[in-house]
Amino acid sequence: MLKLKQIIVFFGLLVFISAQIFAQDVTTCQNNEPDSTILPVAISWPDNRNKQPLDKKNWLTIQQLSQPQLQQAVWVDVRSGNKNEESRLDMLAIPLHQLSGAQFLFDKPVILVGSGFDQLSVNQTINRLRKKGFKHIFALNGGIYEWQKLHQPAQLRQQEITAEEFLSGGKTIHWQIITLGLNAEQLATLPEQPVKQFAQTQITASALKQFIHNNAKSSDDFIRYVLISPDEQTLKRLQQQISFADSANIIWLRGGITAYQHYVQQQTKLIKHAGQSLSRPCRLTI
Repeated sequence: MLKLKQIIVFFGLLVFISAQIFAQDVTTCQNNEPDSTILPVAISWPDNRNKQPLDKKNWLTIQQLSQPQLQQAVWVDVRSGNKNEESRLDMLAIPLHQLSGAQFLFDKPVILVGSGFDQLSVNQTINRLRKKGFKHIFALNGGIYEWQKLHQPAQLRQQEITAEEFLSGGKTIHWQIITLGLNAEQLATLPEQPVKQFAQTQITASALKQFIHNNAKSSDDFIRYVLISPDEQTLKRLQQQISFADSANIIWLRGGITAYQHYVQQQTKLIKHAGQSLSRPCRLTI
């Protein structure tokens, strides 16, 4: 009889403790629901008058590749991720942070190929490597897109960038934002006001090309026009109507303003919760 009472008490305590844990997890789950007060906000970057300067001596244009001392240069793909295999590029693939260990490149002319939007990190890496003795290391201005224009022109497609590349590139690139059918609320979330706004009814290939032609500044190597649509579906439709295959300075924001707002919201949450401990997953059963 005594053992039966002990067993009943034991199971009673077990149920009580489990119920307390369950209640605590439910409270934690409720507290971890998305914060509706976090709205897509604009992330600022230096305006076009105050970009972080790049060292011109580190960068080569396609025209400069004809220099005799560069004819035997080693090309190195330094983009993040396993993109070398996907693109089947005829060059070495070495992540940017591992270049200092590539001693076999020490006395060779080297040309780095980045994404075209990672100029600041590439520029800083070249400066560090030159201090270590890499005297003939450069980067191709325009990155992989310019390389493809030179080596794989048949594979060129309309260039797109992610929201992350859009924001990180803004530290050095003179973005010229052109919006296509955005409303006032969407425009307010951009890090910089557009140089031109087209309403949905105004979007035509001829109008866009004419505007860009009239405002082109060939003297600045780091100007890029970025076209921003409302969403991915509209983006694909517009790309079918409008082609800029002959220009490396015109790109589309992948996913449109919707993808950009989502990325900014994610970054805002990460910043808000930085340093806080992660909670346990929500439990459905005990």
